Amino acid sequence: MKKKYFHEVIEEDQKILDIGLKQSRLHKKERLEREKIRQANMQSDNIEMEKLSTKEKSLHEVLMEGFREEQRQRELEEEEEEEEHTNCGTDDCCKEC
Repeated sequence: MKKKYFHEVIEEDQKILDIGLKQSRLHKKERLEREKIRQANMQSDNIEMEKLSTKEKSLHEVLMEGFREEQRQRELEEEEEEEEHTNCGTDDCCKEC
């Protein structure tokens, strides 16, 4: 076995470390590029979802909203009529009853 001097061994180790550092930097650069692309895709997906959520309502949806509103209005009117005629059957009741 041949003896090696420190300066010979350190040069070989330094070459290996330089290769590792170069690869590490390359991988980091690739990872950051992928992250930028992923974030850009997420932003465009969010914009698309926003567009979908603010779409125009279908005829059916508009008609159903009108129907529900009409039902609520009728219920309120019935409640008001019941409150107006609490004295039905007595002398204090209105002439219509």
